[in-house]
Amino acid sequence: MYENYCYHPDRGIKTGLSLEEMAAAVKDERALLWLDVSDIDDSDIDLLTNIFNLHPLTVEDFIMPSARPKLEEFPDYLFVVIFSMQSANNHHQGKVHMTEIDCCLGINFLITFHSEPSSTIFTCQERVKKQSPTIMHGADMLLHSILDSCIDNYFPIINEFDNTVDEMSEELFKTPSQETLKKIYYLKNDIMSLRRTIGPQADVVSLLSRETYRFIRQSSILYFRNIYDNMVRFNDTVGMLRDIISGAMEVYVSIISNRLNEIMKTLTVIATIMMPLTLIASIYGMNFKHMPELEHRFGYPAVILIMTIITVIMLIYFRRRKWL
Repeated sequence: MYENYCYHPDRGIKTGLSLEEMAAAVKDERALLWLDVSDIDDSDIDLLTNIFNLHPLTVEDFIMPSARPKLEEFPDYLFVVIFSMQSANNHHQGKVHMTEIDCCLGINFLITFHSEPSSTIFTCQERVKKQSPTIMHGADMLLHSILDSCIDNYFPIINEFDNTVDEMSEELFKTPSQETLKKIYYLKNDIMSLRRTIGPQADVVSLLSRETYRFIRQSSILYFRNIYDNMVRFNDTVGMLRDIISGAMEVYVSIISNRLNEIMKTLTVIATIMMPLTLIASIYGMNFKHMPELEHRFGYPAVILIMTIITVIMLIYFRRRKWL
C-alpha cells in the first residue's frame, strides 16, 4: 500500500501515479517523486527494486525493523533510518511511542516507509496536498521537511518530561512512597529509550549536515545543520534528565533509609526506657511470700514514682546526648 506525489515545474503536483508514470518520473531529472509506503507486499518489492533500483538489503531493512537510526550510502540513493516520537501523556507508566521511518533519498525521488501511521508523514503529506512549496525545492529539502516534523514532535515531549521530573523531585522530598519509586523507574526507562534514539539520530543528522553527498545540495546543508543543533540540545537535555533520575533513585533510597533509621532509633529509645521499668515490674511480680515491700502502705506509689523518675532521667540523658 502506498501513496505517491509527483512535482513537475510544467505540470505542478500530481498524485496517484501509475507504475509507468512513476518510472517515467524517476527518469525525468526535472520531476520530483515522493513515494510513501505504509505496508509492503510482493508487488511493492518489485516496484522498489525495478523502478527505484533499491538494494535487496534496503528492502530487507524495510521489512525488518531497525534497532537504531542509521545512514548508508548506495550508488543511486542514501538510505536513512530515523525515528519519530509520540507521547501517550502517561509517562508514569512508561508510555513513549517510537515510530521508525525509513527514507531513501535519490537525486529526484524520495521513498519513505513506515509500518504504522506516522503523524510526521501525515503532516508532510498535508503540506504537499495544500500546494506547499516544500516538494518544489528538491528531494533533499523534502527529506529535511520530514526530519523537521520529527523534531517538532520532540519539543513538547522533552518539555513534558522536564515538567514530570520537576514534579517527581518535589514529591520525592515531600511525600516519597512506593508509587514515587515506580514513577522514577518508568521515567528512567523512558529517558534511556530517548537517549538511545536521540543520540544516534543526532549522529545521522550530523553526517547529513557535514559530509558531502551528491544527493544533498550545498544550499541544503545549512538547513540540516539547524536540525543538528536542535538534536544536540535535545541530547544534552535528555542526558541531564537521566542524571537527575539516577540521582533521584539514590535520594529515594537515602530518604527511606533515614526514615527507617529514625523509626529504629525511636523504637530503640522506647525499648531502652522500658528495660529498667520491666525489671522493676518483674521483681515485684514474683510470687514470693516474704517480700517486705509488698506489705508497705506506700509501696505501690513508691514503685510508680521510682519508675517515673527513672524514665525522666533517661529521657534527659538521651536528649543531652542528642539521641532524641
